[in-house]
Amino acid sequence: MEYLKLRRSQVILASFLAFAVLAIAFPAIDIAISRLFFDGKTFLKDQWWQKLLQDGLGYFLCLAMLAVLSIYAFNRLLNLNLFGVCGRKVLFLVLVLVIGPGLIVNLTFKDHFGRARPRDVVEFGGSKHFSPAFTVAGQCGTNCSFSSGDAAGAFFALPLALALSRRRAAFVAGLGLGALVSFSRVAAGAHFFSDTVVSFFVMLTLADLLFFYVVLRQPAPLVAPFQLPKPEPAASTEPA
Repeated sequence: MEYLKLRRSQVILASFLAFAVLAIAFPAIDIAISRLFFDGKTFLKDQWWQKLLQDGLGYFLCLAMLAVLSIYAFNRLLNLNLFGVCGRKVLFLVLVLVIGPGLIVNLTFKDHFGRARPRDVVEFGGSKHFSPAFTVAGQCGTNCSFSSGDAAGAFFALPLALALSRRRAAFVAGLGLGALVSFSRVAAGAHFFSDTVVSFFVMLTLADLLFFYVVLRQPAPLVAPFQLPKPEPAASTEPA
């Protein structure tokens, strides 16, 4: 696989693997971090900024895609190249959004790992049993803790920055938004720390992979079927 030969992809995947090993080997880290926001009775929740981040996430995703589609239509109609938005980048962002938060996080991870949320486990006054990250448990049916759908949606800002800017400031802003939403969900007892970090790596890996194959790679030139090779020019028969 050509993508795996890239130094960047190797670093991303190695970092993801290293975190997975750490989360599995030392699951108590999740409990320790969540305990920082637990006062013995409840988590830090119902704050105005938490509601703003959670309620505004859906608007952010819709407005971001609407803006990209509008810029693409504007570029096509007026033959411009505003923000470099082309059909490949539109397809790239649609695929990242559908596959990342949609298929991988919400439909696969959250509905099949069965990890109970922090506010529901015994350690924080609930009735469910704590299970480490990447462990299939029967503590939750659907829309469970692992991994974080909100964090995955917020980290969509990373592929957005990749498609529209590729400047370091844009990446830092996207990373900041994802981290802020992740912090909000951990503080509210809705997710463990590892839930949000896994969603970050899912979005980062998927975005980097799809950008390489959808945006950067040029398609092979089309060859018409049954096309005969051009005849070579006949050798000259005139005397030298």
